[in-house]
Amino acid sequence: MQVCLVTGGNSGVGLMTAVGLAKLGNHVFIACRLATKAAKAIEYIQQTTGNQNVEFLPLDLASLDSVRNCVTIFNSKNLPLHILVNNAGIFNRRGTTKEGFELIWGTNYLGHFLLTYLLLEKMQKSAPGRIIMISSDLALSPSSINWDLLVKKTPLNFLNLYAISKLCLLLLTQELSQRLNNSQITVNAIHPGFVQSNITIWHHFSKYLGLGISPAAGAYSTLICTTSPDYQDITGKFLDRHNQEIPLPKIARNQAILQQLWQRSLLWTGCNQQQNLQTINYHENDGIWGPISLNLDNKELEEITKHILNKVLPRFPKKILFTQLLLSLIKFDFGSFLLIILQGFKKSFYMERHLDSPIIMQLCHNESLLEKLTEYLGENLVLWRSELWVNYPSQQLIPLWHQDSYPKLLQGNGKTIHAYIALTEVNEHNGFEYIPHNDSQKCQIKMTDPFSGNHFFDIPHEIEKKAIPVVLKPGEFVLFTDNLIHRSIRNQSGKLRLSLTLRLTQLGVEILPGYTSNDHKPIILQSQKKGKTNLTVPLP
Repeated sequence: MQVCLVTGGNSGVGLMTAVGLAKLGNHVFIACRLATKAAKAIEYIQQTTGNQNVEFLPLDLASLDSVRNCVTIFNSKNLPLHILVNNAGIFNRRGTTKEGFELIWGTNYLGHFLLTYLLLEKMQKSAPGRIIMISSDLALSPSSINWDLLVKKTPLNFLNLYAISKLCLLLLTQELSQRLNNSQITVNAIHPGFVQSNITIWHHFSKYLGLGISPAAGAYSTLICTTSPDYQDITGKFLDRHNQEIPLPKIARNQAILQQLWQRSLLWTGCNQQQNLQTINYHENDGIWGPISLNLDNKELEEITKHILNKVLPRFPKKILFTQLLLSLIKFDFGSFLLIILQGFKKSFYMERHLDSPIIMQLCHNESLLEKLTEYLGENLVLWRSELWVNYPSQQLIPLWHQDSYPKLLQGNGKTIHAYIALTEVNEHNGFEYIPHNDSQKCQIKMTDPFSGNHFFDIPHEIEKKAIPVVLKPGEFVLFTDNLIHRSIRNQSGKLRLSLTLRLTQLGVEILPGYTSNDHKPIILQSQKKGKTNLTVPLP
């Protein structure tokens, strides 16, 4: 008996592959999104084969966290792994994955890359073993990879992204076959042919038109390649449904491309990063201090993060945005107008969301936060602006060195402070970095934002190398002043980073309208003291 894992094993070619493996008496795991569909598939496999060793693993390949969770569940069973069939895939859906990658490529390739990478050690300890990538003859069509397309929403030509996703599986086959040479683990790619499956409506109806082959016929080459002794030493091949070798395209023989895809995949999934979070204490001399804890437990933070990502950011605040869009046009406030249009285009609404979110408002009332803010600003804190920031893997929010100073938005005498709250882990691979005070004095202003008045700097390379990253655990925050020169880091952690920035000042400072998508009256936050309760008081 061997232990096998088949992604998408609940239907089509994946189901027939699982049936074939179960018939041979193997212990089979089918990994897919829906437990209900998996239950029906498992019942069918058990009745068809008489093999009761068939189990379900929850797996959503469009979520890297789900992939990690799937591997954790499998490893908890303390079983070996001999056969891995990366079969699941989508064809014509549009959008992005949970982490912000193009949906087709992220599901078909990147999710499978992470799954395979995390299971490699298990397979090496269980050797001999075999890995199968279900590719397609469409993988032969692309002659290059446009990396920028992989970190955006699906374009109109989704067929190109499907072809690239299958090409990347082919490239991964080549790379792994070289890395696993002499390890008793083979890696091959299969083109199953035009199968009467449910991947598209045309595949679904093809059986009624007498087109294509059955899922059982589509699974034939995979079963031969995973079980036949004739293939125990064959690796790095691209085979058709009759197990005949398909010549590799030129790009699949390009070692530079193979290496580039491998390195990018490691970065985008966070597989090249250490898991131990370093601790850095920040001092006021640099214009930043912390970290300070909000004293929230992990469950609270998970619920807050989930609510913001699923309920707050995607929700279109119609009344606020339409009103401000009209006002920005009347006032010729082009900065605010551009911000509103940008948010609408991205369908991510992150400005001033404490106003319509009780959960974020509760964060603003956190006693640990207010206590630390009161030490600097005194009583009656004025919250005049807030921003949610979501930094997806491979992206960089503000790449320019800048200061968060708002000379065109604030007027009068008084202190200002910014609170940066980490709702997910912030580390040296996904957060932001700053220039120490002694070095920031040597930096020259390159340009000034005509809307906000923020300064952008030209940082010499020798000073840039001294930049200090901000490292925070979920639920920690730092405070920083307008003097801090900083920029966001390109996210290479493999996970999205969610943070909340609050802009606060004192009562003596007047907040001027302009350069905000949601122009609103500031509010006063009062700390809980001597039995008093937290209050939110709109300023007149």
